[in-house]
Amino acid sequence: MKVQFEFTAADLAEVGSRAVGRSPLVQKWRARSRIFLSVIVGVLVFAVWPGAKEIRIPVALFVGAAFYVFARAGGTRARDERLLAVYRERLGGDGPFLCEVEIGEDGIVSRQLGTESRHPWSKVESIAEIPGGIEFVYAPLGSLIVRDRAFPDAAARAEFLAQARSYLQFAPKEKK
Repeated sequence: MKVQFEFTAADLAEVGSRAVGRSPLVQKWRARSRIFLSVIVGVLVFAVWPGAKEIRIPVALFVGAAFYVFARAGGTRARDERLLAVYRERLGGDGPFLCEVEIGEDGIVSRQLGTESRHPWSKVESIAEIPGGIEFVYAPLGSLIVRDRAFPDAAARAEFLAQARSYLQFAPKEKK
């Protein structure tokens, strides 16, 4: 079964962000950075806030904790914007670009940006429905999102997903 769709630099940035975000190592780095910056902000607030220690300590703790929460949300947007800028630079603009995806008994073949990638089903770790598409995650590294716009209707999307899952279900798994 073969589908095709147009994608943009923003679509690629989303795929990259999702892929990096799955890494436990990256999640640990991000948490450490947020904690470190929150402590610095809390210490600075404690140092400059007027009044007695009994007031400055809870204010510093509150501001440090609030910074942690907002840094988590704000950091995601900033990272995504930087990643989008990188893709725009490398691709020479926003697109659109064409992606073809073909699934068969042997695996998934995708063609985009002048490159063909082949992934046997034994290398597919998961198939997930996500907002706006179907995500294939590969071992040890890589992913592909087939956008909903690749399908003329919901029935065609459901058929593609069912077919992919049936291939994955019967694929031999490689040992890690």
